[in-house]
Amino acid sequence: MSSSATSWPGPVSDVDHAAGIGRSIEGEAELVWWLTYLVIVAGGLLIAAVAYLRPAQIYLGFSLACLAALLLVWIRAPKLALAATIVLSLVGDQITVYWFPFTKNLSSGESLMYVAGAISLSPFEVVVVAALALTTYRNLAAGRLTRPAPLLRPMVQFTTATLAGLALGLQRGGDVNAALFEVRPVLYLPALYLLVVNVCEDRHDYRRMVWAAVAGITVQSVLSVEAIWSTPLAERAAPESIMEHGSAISMNLGFVLLVATLVYNGRRPLTAAILLVAAVPMLIAYFASERRAAVVALVAGMIVLAIVLRWRQPATLLKVAPLIVLPSLIYVAAMWSSESSAAFPAQALKSVVSPGDVSDADRGSSEYRELENFDLHATIRSSPVTGIGFGHPFLRPAPLPDISQFEYHEFVPHNSLLWVWTKAGFVGFATLLYLVARSLTMGAERMRRIPDGIDAVIAYAAVSFVVMFTIFMYVDIAWGPRNAMLLALCMGLCTAPLRDDPVSHRRPAVESTATTSARAASRVEDADDLALGTSR
Repeated sequence: MSSSATSWPGPVSDVDHAAGIGRSIEGEAELVWWLTYLVIVAGGLLIAAVAYLRPAQIYLGFSLACLAALLLVWIRAPKLALAATIVLSLVGDQITVYWFPFTKNLSSGESLMYVAGAISLSPFEVVVVAALALTTYRNLAAGRLTRPAPLLRPMVQFTTATLAGLALGLQRGGDVNAALFEVRPVLYLPALYLLVVNVCEDRHDYRRMVWAAVAGITVQSVLSVEAIWSTPLAERAAPESIMEHGSAISMNLGFVLLVATLVYNGRRPLTAAILLVAAVPMLIAYFASERRAAVVALVAGMIVLAIVLRWRQPATLLKVAPLIVLPSLIYVAAMWSSESSAAFPAQALKSVVSPGDVSDADRGSSEYRELENFDLHATIRSSPVTGIGFGHPFLRPAPLPDISQFEYHEFVPHNSLLWVWTKAGFVGFATLLYLVARSLTMGAERMRRIPDGIDAVIAYAAVSFVVMFTIFMYVDIAWGPRNAMLLALCMGLCTAPLRDDPVSHRRPAVESTATTSARAASRVEDADDLALGTSR
């Protein structure tokens, strides 16, 4: 009898419960420690083996060590790791900084981290996959799959449509290498958005990530300027081929941050000075690349700033507008007929306002894009619902001039927006437009309620980059790891719940007031009932 009685468990005390939680936390910490230890040991053995087998590649071992270190930081300090990932993803340029390995495949012979010709995988992708796995593990340990965010469901739909386009293209016999080249940068966006919204918790986190992005863009600009100046003038490529197509649009983020910091209330002189210094190499690389689409997008970013100032600081708008508009008009008028590098912003606006008056080179570029858009519309009409799938060249009822120096010119057009429809079908195109529209509406609401200061500048920069990237996407090749990283960061800043959001601080006060009123009314009713009972 006594044995059966002792077999029943007794009630669990608070001390026992706390001890259980402590053991669970201790076990998780021990697991993380052992995981870190194993990564260090395995990484060290791999680096030693590679260094022994590849004595001629003196930077390979160091590059692999840096990659292993970044993976370790993702285990121990995700916020620091995300900032480092942002910086590294924005430093490389496929043309001017061709040797930088982070976004290059391990099969790229020019990369410092060349491993083997058959490894079509970049360190950037290795880090993103590992970071997603670690983030998912942390979320599951906290009893959830992911932190909630408004764009998660449409991101899943966009991913599903993209993967369906990949499956369709391969099932129809598409080129595997071309399909992977096309689809990878598109899939970066949902993966990076998931990382951003799960790692960043408040405005301070996003602020640090934006500054990390500016640092990466500045380093890339400095390296690009050095590469351009070290190349003899006779050997330089045409301006539009001197850098990656998407490099200029990332520099736009630095420019709008600088202008907004100068004009917003609560501005910081030191921040403005740092951004002004960073803008110097950006401007040099910007003018050297002569990306007309980036200039048009930058003008749109300035229009967004004017709208924001009209909402929040109308007096500032009246003071600042003449200082920006009048010199700009004088510059455009002076450079209207010039074909020098210094005049390319004016020529970019000229191609929009008066396309018939541009130079032969710009006219040829515009005509190429018009023919390309005609071909894209024909491709969409051939398969409007599902698209043709990744790995298939878009149709060419209107023959295009030869640009075969770009290996995948038959698969990737300049219009990166309609291209999504041709490859991922109507659902992929519609969900992409929804992602943009939802980010802009929520970002505008966040801009409206954030107090003046650096956080308001950051919120404006996020909204303006989404606008600028969408415009750039319509007229130029935009998809890539760098721009996907920036777009995911800005979409997260526009839409993700923030722990220190002003609205979340105001709601408890309203709710507590309502609760207090209800309790007061209840006390009055109780007093009335008591009075009635006493009178009876």
